Amino acid sequence: MEKNLFRSLTVLADGEQVTGFCYAHLTGREALGLLPLPYTLRILNLPDSGAGQLYAAKELTVLRDNSLLAYGRISAVLRQNVPEGALTEVVFSPGLALWEAPVSLSVEAGVSMSETLRRILAASGTGIPLLSFPGKDPVRSRGQAFYGRAAECVNEALSAADARACLSPAGLRGIPREGLPVSLFFSERDLIDVPSFTDGQMILRTTVTGWPVGEKVSVKWKNGSAEGLVVERRVDINTHGGRWESTLIIKMNTL
Repeated sequence: MEKNLFRSLTVLADGEQVTGFCYAHLTGREALGLLPLPYTLRILNLPDSGAGQLYAAKELTVLRDNSLLAYGRISAVLRQNVPEGALTEVVFSPGLALWEAPVSLSVEAGVSMSETLRRILAASGTGIPLLSFPGKDPVRSRGQAFYGRAAECVNEALSAADARACLSPAGLRGIPREGLPVSLFFSERDLIDVPSFTDGQMILRTTVTGWPVGEKVSVKWKNGSAEGLVVERRVDINTHGGRWESTLIIKMNTL
């Protein structure tokens, strides 16, 4: 567990820092796939200038030091009076842009899956690039048609290659069903307590760091070790007291 804890968060609205507050509470989760899972940031007694920044902004980013905890497109900004003062709530999601963007696209025969994904992303108009597509990259012998939400079109294309989508601020990755090499290593100093296990998953309560979803991890603690794929990350981070932790859901088998 983190000792001598100094609790602070940096909030950026369209890249510009929001200042003038002491209390902030971030909750939410993100997971493999492209469902627009929401984060909620609650700020107490934010000055009017900061509230104006949030009302005008399209994107929100929350960091601890240089570690990215949450980001995404803003869907709502609410402001209300509570016994402690003025409470501002911001709801945002990393998957919202692809969920809201419509796509109508035909892809001719003989195009690889990675190129199909690039065309879907380009047709979405979101500016999100394809970063990587490890594993199988099949070429379709027949033409394809994609119509609907960009997120659903991406998922449809990936399912043909036994893969799932993983979104990050830099772009989209395909995560193959057979898994990836281990890229993250956890020791006891990264953990709040020992892992728990349920239904083929490892539940890992960790120090507050922006651990990325979609990575293969190796975890070692006093009485054991395990490996798996991070399929979900949850945060409950309160600068005023209470919880201050990230929780990783790690799938021990395949996708």
